Amino acid sequence: MRTGFLQRRWFHVLPGGGCAAVLILAALVLAGAAAPEPAPEGTEIKVERVPPVREKLSTLRFLRENRDFIRARLDRLREKPVGGDASAPAIDPRFLAYQGLLAEVRVAQDTVAAVEDARARQHLLESITELGDLEARLGWMERLVVEQRNRLMSLESDFTGDQRTTLMIVVSGYPSDAAVEELAITIADGDTLHVPLSAEQRESLKRGGILEAFHGFVEPREQVVQVTITGNSWPAGDSGFITLGPARDRLTFLKLDLSTIRPARGAASIRATTWLHEGESHSAGG
Repeated sequence: MRTGFLQRRWFHVLPGGGCAAVLILAALVLAGAAAPEPAPEGTEIKVERVPPVREKLSTLRFLRENRDFIRARLDRLREKPVGGDASAPAIDPRFLAYQGLLAEVRVAQDTVAAVEDARARQHLLESITELGDLEARLGWMERLVVEQRNRLMSLESDFTGDQRTTLMIVVSGYPSDAAVEELAITIADGDTLHVPLSAEQRESLKRGGILEAFHGFVEPREQVVQVTITGNSWPAGDSGFITLGPARDRLTFLKLDLSTIRPARGAASIRATTWLHEGESHSAGG
């Protein structure tokens, strides 16, 4: 899309200034102003009535295939009474001497531990002069780690750059047989954006104006946009689902044409069109 087209046709309908925008547009038409350049043809996107179904992998497949084998093994774990003699045999006298042997072992261990502790203390005193060299080595290794981290950060910055993947959703047209009071837009199971349509905005859409509903950053992956229409003639909870994949570091436009919708067909009758901006991606907001 060319920038000139954005400057001449695309405008915001703001509270308190909608009437002025409509009067300016009518004045340009009556004055015979030059016709704006036609909008670029986009790619139509199918609007589904239900969310896309994601196939789930079956679980517990091993237990189902081997159910009979597992039950057979569990049956063998049941307790079964067996016969036996419950009388206690005589204790071997050697077992009674084990406590004395264990006490002698603990005394010997204490002696060895005392000797090992004395040797370790002596070794610590002898190696106290090596602590300075160890600290110097640790400082050198720390400097190497910092330098390596800085090199990795530089490479990451050069590789990823400043990613600014943005999405702009605009609304055009207006149904001829039913009133639309509000649009609810949800992007990728996130927060729902409610866009109420005032009388000035509805009149502007009828005269060919375009309303910006959303402009913000999104992830460069497949996104599912849910659009819900609110009004007296529209069924409650009826939504349309649009699947699109925003390009990385580009500005993607999604146009919702309301002139094709009918209450009998619901939100799935919205005509959705998407295209990429020819220039660089703009930051969100504004």
